[in-house]
Amino acid sequence: MGVCMSNTSGLLETKKSGPHALNPRGEHPAIARTNVGVPCVSLLTQETIHYVFNPDLVDKEQCCFGYSEVPETVRRGHCPSMFANGEEHRRKKAFLMDVLKECKNRVPSLLLKTILGHFEEWSLLKSVPDFEDRVYYIISEALTEAVFGTKLDGRLALTWLNGMIQLKTWIPMPAYKKKHNLAMEALPKLLQSIGESPKYEELTRLCRQHSLQAEDGMVTLMYAVLFNGCGAVTTAIVTSVARLQTILAFEKKDLQTTTQQVISEFGNMTEESLGEMRELESFLLEVLRMHPPVFDFWAVAKKDFTVSAGKVKEEVRQGEQLLGSCFWAQRDVSAFLNPGLFRCRRFLDDEEKKNHLVFSHGRFLEAASLDNHQCPGMGIAFILMKATLAVLLCYCSWDLQDMPVWSDMTSRLGKPDQLVCFTWFHFHSAEARRALGL
Repeated sequence: MGVCMSNTSGLLETKKSGPHALNPRGEHPAIARTNVGVPCVSLLTQETIHYVFNPDLVDKEQCCFGYSEVPETVRRGHCPSMFANGEEHRRKKAFLMDVLKECKNRVPSLLLKTILGHFEEWSLLKSVPDFEDRVYYIISEALTEAVFGTKLDGRLALTWLNGMIQLKTWIPMPAYKKKHNLAMEALPKLLQSIGESPKYEELTRLCRQHSLQAEDGMVTLMYAVLFNGCGAVTTAIVTSVARLQTILAFEKKDLQTTTQQVISEFGNMTEESLGEMRELESFLLEVLRMHPPVFDFWAVAKKDFTVSAGKVKEEVRQGEQLLGSCFWAQRDVSAFLNPGLFRCRRFLDDEEKKNHLVFSHGRFLEAASLDNHQCPGMGIAFILMKATLAVLLCYCSWDLQDMPVWSDMTSRLGKPDQLVCFTWFHFHSAEARRALGL
């Protein structure tokens, strides 16, 4: 009963205080033993968080994020790549990397076409109270068309995403249960749409090449695309729009001007032209530094080892849970000057600072490989984020319903406390089409 109550009180405090539950007195420890719903060793600095990324020391807990889990009922019993270990992880990640490499070049044109259609529709509305959901629809439609050859229903995909995670607790959670039931209903419909898609046969051939059953491969792909990919990209775009409201007017003008200059020079948006939008990239990286879509990375010790941080040492035993706090590691004063301040140009002149970013489940400049859990779709994610923000910055105008405020609630995944909504929205469609050659 004592462990149960400790887990319960830890979970409640985590849901209430988010990452601040790990650092309640503002002492910024490098290592802390705590209970956030499960007992764990928390790694809170640049020096210590990398233990949670080391596959020689830790494994992923199958389909769990510490105090929460992804039940088998919303994944047909299959284990997506990000939760797998060893040879299973290598096979599934190799499959993902092959799929994403093949579709990457199609993403910019499909995204722009999708953006134009949706933004023109938004302009006809009196207000856009469901802006956050609508961003997900744009991103999921563009990316699923690139991957599967057809757009999956964005509302169905979001229903599945919203009901995937359940908390490990005895406390009744009727809202979670309702979302979970809806996700279970959405899953077979999504799998049916994938099975009928133009690229299904090609994808199943890739599955066979990597010794995967077709459904196992499709669930791995769905999780990577709809949950990890579209979910994180949507969150970053929404948070970026909120941050545009908080920066100084000349900073926003500089972002607009430099982005428009690149568009004028190239006349389109490709991976190459987006790569030249350095001011926009620095702004986006600062958003991802201060407000990462994933606060915590979880792992389980596969053997006994020692975590060291200067004179501080902590013995970790086999089977213990480790929590790597992306939130706190990216606010480490040893890596970032004034880490609590949002600075648009922080990453503009110092390339090395990017190596202190870990939101991609490893050092940002480290390439994804079969031997790490680094995100394999980071290149596509930045195309989606930068292109969407570029169109918003250069060809759209709007007003937010509320001034953004952040208390870093776990449930908001880096977004401000209140929903980001537009009281009005206008898209300069003709100008955008001319500038982008559409």
